[in-house]
Amino acid sequence: MTYLLWLFFFVIIIFLGGVFHWSLKREPTEGKLEESDLEEWNCPTCSFTVQMGTECIYCGERKPAAGGKGQ
Repeated sequence: MTYLLWLFFFVIIIFLGGVFHWSLKREPTEGKLEESDLEEWNCPTCSFTVQMGTECIYCGERKPAAGGKGQ
């Protein structure tokens, strides 16, 4: 009976180690922010300085392709 308990714990440890290893080896997700998404830019509509992201949080204007006014 004791051997079955040790075998059970051993199988659980191997399983958790495999899950941990698999999570470290996965491909990075494609939804990552690019460096240009982290730059500060001024909204052309309301002149708010957006510190991070591609959309103004006040008026909803999308970030211009050129990087915005005043940059």
